Amino acid sequence: MRAPKSMNDLTKLQRGARAAALRAAIADACIDSFLTSDGISLRWLSGFTGSAGTLLVTDENMQLLTDSRYGEQAPKETAGTGIDVCIGDRKKHQEVIEDLLSETRSLAVESDRITWGEAEALRASVAAELVPAKDLLADLRKVKEPEEVVRLQAAATIADQALAVVRADLASEPTEKEFARALDRTMLELGAEALSFDTICASGPNAALPHARPSDRTIRSGDLVILDFGAVIDGYHSDMTRTFAIGDVDQALWDIIQAVTDAQNSGCDKVEPGVRASDIDDACRSHLANHNLSQYFVHGTGHGVGLEIHEGPWLNSQSDDILEKSQVVTVEPGVYRPGVGGVRIEDTVLVTSSGFRRLTTAPKNPII
Repeated sequence: MRAPKSMNDLTKLQRGARAAALRAAIADACIDSFLTSDGISLRWLSGFTGSAGTLLVTDENMQLLTDSRYGEQAPKETAGTGIDVCIGDRKKHQEVIEDLLSETRSLAVESDRITWGEAEALRASVAAELVPAKDLLADLRKVKEPEEVVRLQAAATIADQALAVVRADLASEPTEKEFARALDRTMLELGAEALSFDTICASGPNAALPHARPSDRTIRSGDLVILDFGAVIDGYHSDMTRTFAIGDVDQALWDIIQAVTDAQNSGCDKVEPGVRASDIDDACRSHLANHNLSQYFVHGTGHGVGLEIHEGPWLNSQSDDILEKSQVVTVEPGVYRPGVGGVRIEDTVLVTSSGFRRLTTAPKNPII
């Protein structure tokens, strides 16, 4: 799939059903209303991308409260969602909240996305009982709509294309910083609106650090190089890791590359609706154990990807998540040998009705 030429090529997100799903979820939890000021939650529910806003959802009303900086932007971004926009100062917003919640008994807030001070201010201003709802929206966001998958695929395609443009430059002995910057620049030139996260380019012994930052170290023959990077399209992220072998690499390192590549394939092959996320982690870990490498796999196998680079479902040994069709997750086993180097292979994959489809498809041939 080719990346869209512009945001105008993307099919419009249909947010109307999201509010209905939220209302059903809070009703099932016997909660009367919901409030959030979190930027990701606001964007998913309303389309609003401003830096300051509060969304209040009750049985009869959906009200976005923001200030005069967004007097034109907020109505435009929320058009068609059924959300009323209130432009005003903090005092006016408080009056609206108190009025809409005057007969409300319980108010759900995202306990992991609200500060203690914000919660205390709400308790002081409304009579409703504040109910922590940590995973209320997070659970609704796990299954992706077709229009979301299009954006995730477009972001993945840009990352694939960018790597194809610059990968040969690894042989010219750039520093980690130089190569990371070239990869970042190429993703942006190809149409990414932003980077999914700070790109990781880690070579030689630095590759033994799972979240190494690019340094001034020169990439040279004999190194393994881990590249972990992604692009953003209309707020949606991609996430991919490839490991490359530069020049003459010791056989022991080649063996690790093969073991991790096979472990990643084993994990992907487990992906399908109804599978426990922990079973995917176990598939990767068990394969590495057969090669006496599992003790060097020091993180979970993966995570969901969407408006956030890390979101549910979670693929690790402790996860209670069960995969569902149209979820998008990463599968990313790794081996990290202190003082020696490391290998990680990662794809962003879509859970299909009968298995999975890789959204990131850059070749895994490690030879440079």
